[in-house]
Amino acid sequence: MTSSKTTNLIDMMTKYFYRLNDPITMNKLFFILLIIFNSCNKEKELNLVVNNLFQDNMVVQHNSITPIWGSVHPNKRVKIQISWGDKYETISDSSGNWRINIKTPKVDNIPHMIKVQSSNDEILFKNILLGEVWLASGQSNMQWKMMQAENKDELSSPIYNNNEIRMINVDRNLSLKPLSKFSGEWQVCSSKTVSDFSAVGYFFAKKLYDELKIPIGIINSSVGATPAESWANVNNLEKVEGFENLRERLKMSNDPNTDYNRWLEEHLFIDRLEFINKDEIKYVDEKNKIFSQEEFDDTQWESRSIGEISEIFKKRSVNLNLNGPFHNTHNDFDGIVWIRKDFELNEKQINSSIIDVGDFEDSGDFYTIFLNGELIGRKNNWSQSSSKYQIRKGLLKKGSNNLSVRIIDFYGDGGLKDDPNRGLYFQNEKIISFDGSWKSKFVGWLTDENIYILEKGFSEIVFPSPFRISRSQGSHTVLNNSMIHPLGNFTVKGVIWYQGEGNRTRPKAYIDVFSSLIDSFREQWKDNYLPFYYVQLAPFADIAYKKRFDAELVAELREAQRLTLNKNNVGMAVIMDIGDSLNIHPLPKKSVGERLALLALKNDYGFKKIVSSGPLLKDVNFIAKEAVISFDYVGNGLYSQDNNLKYFEIAGNDKRFYNAEAFIMGNKVIVKSKKVFKPKYVRYGWKNFLNPNFFNKDGLPASSFSSLKNPFSR
Repeated sequence: MTSSKTTNLIDMMTKYFYRLNDPITMNKLFFILLIIFNSCNKEKELNLVVNNLFQDNMVVQHNSITPIWGSVHPNKRVKIQISWGDKYETISDSSGNWRINIKTPKVDNIPHMIKVQSSNDEILFKNILLGEVWLASGQSNMQWKMMQAENKDELSSPIYNNNEIRMINVDRNLSLKPLSKFSGEWQVCSSKTVSDFSAVGYFFAKKLYDELKIPIGIINSSVGATPAESWANVNNLEKVEGFENLRERLKMSNDPNTDYNRWLEEHLFIDRLEFINKDEIKYVDEKNKIFSQEEFDDTQWESRSIGEISEIFKKRSVNLNLNGPFHNTHNDFDGIVWIRKDFELNEKQINSSIIDVGDFEDSGDFYTIFLNGELIGRKNNWSQSSSKYQIRKGLLKKGSNNLSVRIIDFYGDGGLKDDPNRGLYFQNEKIISFDGSWKSKFVGWLTDENIYILEKGFSEIVFPSPFRISRSQGSHTVLNNSMIHPLGNFTVKGVIWYQGEGNRTRPKAYIDVFSSLIDSFREQWKDNYLPFYYVQLAPFADIAYKKRFDAELVAELREAQRLTLNKNNVGMAVIMDIGDSLNIHPLPKKSVGERLALLALKNDYGFKKIVSSGPLLKDVNFIAKEAVISFDYVGNGLYSQDNNLKYFEIAGNDKRFYNAEAFIMGNKVIVKSKKVFKPKYVRYGWKNFLNPNFFNKDGLPASSFSSLKNPFSR
């Protein structure tokens, strides 16, 4: 904004030169005034920087020592003045970094201001509340927004207007090195903003607010489809078996002089997100638009069979004890291919009404289908989609026709399967087959989380070293570097966590990896007892993985999470009763957030009488032919609606489990089977998906469990 003095000066100069009545002088004046006006109106660029957690509308942990930090020129004085009366100052170091620890008073439910100054620079943060601050992290079920959850249709209601619940979403970012900055903005909860809040984070905050009547701030740093190791730091993850050479691998991955990194530097790319859930078709190059046209000359493209194209997308073997099934090896290819096929039709055949493009190697592939240059079908997300598409009357013609398909493979195997149903149909009869050779051109390579443009095709790719760690959201330490490390040790009360789906093919290894993640967070916050409460996976049928691995991997991952309760100051929210057989993202999130809040209320806020969990296995005694099971968190007693407990199994020395009769006796469960005369092991809920009927009388479900010392198949 131009100052009043500057405005008066410009006005005086204009009047003076106007009286001269000299056109040349007037032109010079106009140019001078334009420079003055632009320089005065240009926003002043500050040298003073404060970490992005500090903004208008933030929540600061009350009754604590909280750091404020940032950067400025080296050896400069930085002053802080706070509306509750405190003043602080420090000198930046030789690198320009500065940090001040402030003492926050108890919550007072009034808005505050923090002013940070250095030389002529000043930053003022307004509408700050003192309250309780929690970090929410994990993968998609924590990231899941209110607009996606069970309550999505009621979000316009004024009940969501609450000035004292606030959230900041840390924007997704990836880095192989620890970062100091992040992007994101604090939002005050209202019917206009709540749709973008993490649903679990919101319901956790709402429960705390209802009980404590003080402001609650949530820092939401979560990314879908991510394993635990991407959120751990190098110091703790390298202690886990299989990650010992992590520091060396990261060093090589960050080396700009490797052939692969030089290749990346020399090629243009597009963010992969530009191709996901977009209404408009995104092309890696505008020249690619003509690839769908019937008259396009594809004679220079390589001829390949469907099998040869799929082979390029095929993934090599991966160590599934260390990586998920969609983890790529160094020379695996994901990316974009165009395929084209010309075909002839006679007068009768042009009346065909259905085209079936056939099955794809992976249901996660995206595709765009053109017939004679016209878009007839498209899949731009990970939802299930039919392979059959209607053909409008008049689109096909006698003589030459063209089918063009763009396939995008983001992970796993890709391309089309050899499918006998692929073809053109008239009255449910296939009249044209699309077997044989197709013209093909690979135009984009998905690597380093971007689509890199290929001018010459697949042959120009320089694959990275097999020891390299990719800059992808599933890679070791990448999200800790970019989305946790920048938070510094800004004071939080604790952490809530919802993740595990991305590690379910490695349940046994998850115990150590997850433990290293918890240690990573506690190391960063310099608190070995930082409260850490996590959600046990909900039941989910996981049909594809069950068939592939012949194991109940969801149940095994739940067991790994249960065993993590051996760490100090952790808690687990059990949600065995809200699973969805076909959806790994169960829509009910209110119970999830509230059960996490029960753990916090009991352990951190003095609500000692609260029952914060469903029954958890305590011990098992085998007496005669029966297993007698004791539980923690019995609450007001064990409960089953019909006292006919389901999903209990029992085994002898051979470890072969049989369905068993189970019933409640007092605060214990008795389990027996006519098929097992000398029981030695017992387990409960050992299925990916189930509808349990075992609770405590406080309405909280029991966790699944196994008494085997090593219950894992992998």
